[in-house]
Amino acid sequence: MTALETIALILIIVVAIKILVIAFSPKSWFGFAKSIWKTPYLGIIYFILAAIVFYYLAMELTMVQILATTAFVGLLMGLQFSRYSKETLSFFQKMLGKKSEVWKKNWLYILIWVILLVLGLIEILA
Repeated sequence: MTALETIALILIIVVAIKILVIAFSPKSWFGFAKSIWKTPYLGIIYFILAAIVFYYLAMELTMVQILATTAFVGLLMGLQFSRYSKETLSFFQKMLGKKSEVWKKNWLYILIWVILLVLGLIEILA
């Protein structure tokens, strides 16, 4: 089994479990999710996992393929969030707050996106 197949299998298992639990006991999933989101170093854990997955993706896919897949997943997430547009807009308004706070709290995320976009553009124009 390749690294990408392993990553996909982990995703399949986690999402299948999530769907089953939500179907039968949404409150228990919320309790579990709440405990995850309370983890002190959750951002660091996500960053490390994202870096590992990106490393394996970059070994087998082009940057354009990664970005196109990201667009697909983003559209699926947008589809879900569109069902809760009022709450989503309220969340974004709170998150964005002051301009200086946006950069202060999100600089790493923005930097990662800029790097990915530049790498994709370089690949397209090469």
